Amino acid sequence: MSGMKARTTMKDIARAAGVSSVTVHKAIYSKKGVSSETRDKILRLAEAMDYSVNAAASSLKRGALHIAVVLQSVSNPVNYFFRSMWAGIDKVERALLDYRVRLTRFECGDDWESQENILAGIAERKDIDGVVIQCWDETRLNGTINRLYDLGVPVVTANSDAVGSKRIACVSGPNERIGRLAAELLRGFLPDGGKIVMMGGRPGVEIHNAHRRGFRAFIEETGYSFPIVEVAGDGDPGQVRKDFSRALNGIGSGGVYAITSRDTLLACREIQERGLADRVRLVGSDVFRELVPFFEQGVLRATVWKNQQAQAERAVLALYRYLTGRQAEWEPIGIGVVLRNNLEDFLQG
Repeated sequence: MSGMKARTTMKDIARAAGVSSVTVHKAIYSKKGVSSETRDKILRLAEAMDYSVNAAASSLKRGALHIAVVLQSVSNPVNYFFRSMWAGIDKVERALLDYRVRLTRFECGDDWESQENILAGIAERKDIDGVVIQCWDETRLNGTINRLYDLGVPVVTANSDAVGSKRIACVSGPNERIGRLAAELLRGFLPDGGKIVMMGGRPGVEIHNAHRRGFRAFIEETGYSFPIVEVAGDGDPGQVRKDFSRALNGIGSGGVYAITSRDTLLACREIQERGLADRVRLVGSDVFRELVPFFEQGVLRATVWKNQQAQAERAVLALYRYLTGRQAEWEPIGIGVVLRNNLEDFLQG
């Protein structure tokens, strides 16, 4: 086989043109973001180097695509949300087996610094074609994501975005609508009004901020005149619970909206231990088996299911489509309301 000519790749063209592989991809597939002069240069080189557009599909059959997935570790048993996201990664990996697409898992902590270190390491490698990541800060990872893009390694964010970065897509739920839905549920549970405690979430995480915005917007639109107290979920869980406990003091009849899965379980336990379930209506987030007893005992009235497994699956598929010359598109993420009577319909594993 020594006489067979090596197949020209986008990276070969990128080296010849002095641009990134992403720029070559955009030029060949007529995407925005490339000047006409650069596009013409790349197309002339592609023709001269006998490049075939079908090379990408052929490379898939040889198992050439390598995607890195960066999500929080589930070694901590309270990472209920990420258990579902990793389940989505497992599912999509099985779906792509026929194309021999390889996924490499990078487990990070619950901080943007650990994610930045992982991304910086990926940038030094030559064997990764793209990255899927759930961002722990909405702007602090932008520099590293932009560097990866410039190196020809596109990034898709899943669940929470890197606002203003060069990521090629963000696959997430309708996040402000999730907050609005939680507010509508809680408002219905409080016909006579009462103090509301909105707990959890991190100020630097875009998805949590969107939930807050949606929640407050709906409450204000309904003319609700009772106070809303916020308890941040950033930091030690023990301290978060102390802050939440103080916020419940003197609540009388009122409500709680817990923004994250961890905060939902924390709120359930605090309300139960203080014997407040008959006076405090709790609306939480997500669904996992540890919540079942609290639904059954009336401590937890409802949660908003964010479908995080589908978010992870579709983020990988969006990147896969992009790497094979198509638009980074995905089906919209559906959400749902979980009540005691339909709980089993939503439980996964």
